[in-house]
Amino acid sequence: MAKPTVLIINANIYTMDPTSPHAEAMAIDRDGRVSAIGSLDELHALARRGVEIIDLQGKTVIPGFFDCHLHLLWLGFNLSNVDLTSPPVASTEDIVRLLSRRLAENPNLECVQGNGYDQNSLSDASHPDRADLDRVSTNVPVRIVHTSGHAAVVNSVAMRQMGIDRDTPDPIGGEIVRDAGGEPTGLLLETASWNNVESIIPTPEQGELRGALKLANQYLLKRGITSVGDANTAPDVIGAYRDAVLTNALRVRTNLMVSWDEISKLYDDDLPGPDALQPEGCSWHRLHVGQAKLFSDGAITTRTCWLNEPFLDSVATNPNPCGIPLHPPEELANLVISAHNAGWQVATHAIGDRAIELVLNCYAEAQKQKTRHRPRHRIEHSMLLDPGLIRRMRRQNVWSIGQPEFISRLGDAYISALGEARAFRLSPYASLEENDVAQAFSSDCPVVPGAPLAGIRAALERKTPAGVTLNAEEKLSIETALYNYTAAPAWATRTERDRGTLEIGKLGDFVVLTGDILKQSIGSLRTESGTEWDSLDVEATYIGGECLYSKHDLG
Repeated sequence: MAKPTVLIINANIYTMDPTSPHAEAMAIDRDGRVSAIGSLDELHALARRGVEIIDLQGKTVIPGFFDCHLHLLWLGFNLSNVDLTSPPVASTEDIVRLLSRRLAENPNLECVQGNGYDQNSLSDASHPDRADLDRVSTNVPVRIVHTSGHAAVVNSVAMRQMGIDRDTPDPIGGEIVRDAGGEPTGLLLETASWNNVESIIPTPEQGELRGALKLANQYLLKRGITSVGDANTAPDVIGAYRDAVLTNALRVRTNLMVSWDEISKLYDDDLPGPDALQPEGCSWHRLHVGQAKLFSDGAITTRTCWLNEPFLDSVATNPNPCGIPLHPPEELANLVISAHNAGWQVATHAIGDRAIELVLNCYAEAQKQKTRHRPRHRIEHSMLLDPGLIRRMRRQNVWSIGQPEFISRLGDAYISALGEARAFRLSPYASLEENDVAQAFSSDCPVVPGAPLAGIRAALERKTPAGVTLNAEEKLSIETALYNYTAAPAWATRTERDRGTLEIGKLGDFVVLTGDILKQSIGSLRTESGTEWDSLDVEATYIGGECLYSKHDLG
């Protein structure tokens, strides 16, 4: 046994290891790995000179949360931009006021940026337009990004600098929304929302990238997140992640999901495998390249995910009543096959039923052309499912990467967009479990705040903001939801050998909670002042046995 440097005693440890699910004490060695775990009597002899002893006095310990699909840089930059989240933002007037205040306080801004608006939650249930943002400034570009990340609105200055006018054609996989007279409204959907965005937003320098990652790191540690999957990393910023790790700005263990669309353009036919992109000088356990990321469609809230039947509230003038495929089917198939053949685990964004079917077809064709043993290809979000698609996912051994917090934050907009019958088919977590489909949970933060405890609660309750239960039959148990935020993401990212559970030889990444998360079901936690879940929180976050966040002194 390696000599321990940290000894956790008098703890209520849920290991998530089915062979030994509970423990009272745990030792972490100098390499930051679990060297012993078991009863207090078994580990008592390890309490000797030179060993830091942490007496948790019965507090609950779980493996560190693993959010296997979020956006680190986007989160970091968002924390410095104007927050337009609803609530409290309730109207376009609120948006204009907040953006105007930011410009008044920072008159030298090159671009006024806001994030997190959701037209579904505004008083008139419509997107702001360029005329609204022109009220903020007619001299400085203004850009606000939808909470989904699949739409943006810009003012007239930004449109001119981006080269958008009434004669600009829609890009493949996107739409420049126009008014009845054919003039762009300022609303840009999917690929149109990020094409040529560098013309209005200065390219961040290395120090700015590192600063954004540091902000994101602090945000995640506070929520008990010790490992993440960064979804859709641009190849040209891998060096910034490396720099952040080497300077300890980024301590959360990071699995990069690299944009395969960009990789395929950079390398033409000589496509690299994941090993070729591993950042030099970094421990693989702190930073590594994991998956090839692709997109097949958009989002429900922006009416851009790809459906078999039109959105409920589509208007006659909508050129895309069933959403927007981001690649022609043959092109997406070629991208999937090239990544598969190069040895990658492929992770493809697909929300609508038509998009999910297409992705499954692409994965099947890739395996047909080159059979690989359990490549663990993934569908990110995989929301609008039916029994046939679920059976196909099981048959093809495809992972479903879900985001329960979407329901508690965006569920009412789903009902408005799809109608109740289709909305009840969304994110059928219990059905996926019953059909033995491998699934892991995540947040897609900053689309939603990204607190795993909130996500677990959402998986148990399935309540929308208005209190509608979105198909009670798809509720999960606390045990399953917790597993899907800890152990399952490790399997989904092929890192299960060193994280996801607390057992000998694995990394000593764990979270101390303010209460016993597995003690009771959520329905029995009612109190006069609300629920015990309302006060359940992360007390401390440890990575490699080192406390990197503490709500207060643990004694």
